[in-house]
Amino acid sequence: MFFLKEKSKKFYQNAQYLFEKEDDDLAAFNIEQSCQLLIKYLIAKKTGEWPKTHDLNALIKILSEIYQKAEIYDYYQKNELFFDDLSDAYFTSRYFPKVFSKNLLEKFLQEYKNFLTFLQDEVDEPLDFDI
Repeated sequence: MFFLKEKSKKFYQNAQYLFEKEDDDLAAFNIEQSCQLLIKYLIAKKTGEWPKTHDLNALIKILSEIYQKAEIYDYYQKNELFFDDLSDAYFTSRYFPKVFSKNLLEKFLQEYKNFLTFLQDEVDEPLDFDI
């Protein structure tokens, strides 16, 4: 299951690279994939398996329950628009000709960095992402 964390880091690094190259729709997709895989890794680390869903709401709720930290789901609810936008990026960047602005991608990256910092503190594990 450690491979999930490594893939998550690679998607994050790729998102940063794509952002610099102004390939914003694929950068958004990579941020979502990084987020999804990181949450699955943290769940698998505790339970030995990961959920097969792609729904960030469901994944974060499971993560919150497994770590017995209501703060994790509270964070999701306070930042629901960010996570909804990430979920939209997963679908629209793959199946629709949606264009993401540089400004929006900058916000995605910053919000994701905030989430990574928050998770590190909540699960008490260094995630080793370049944030």
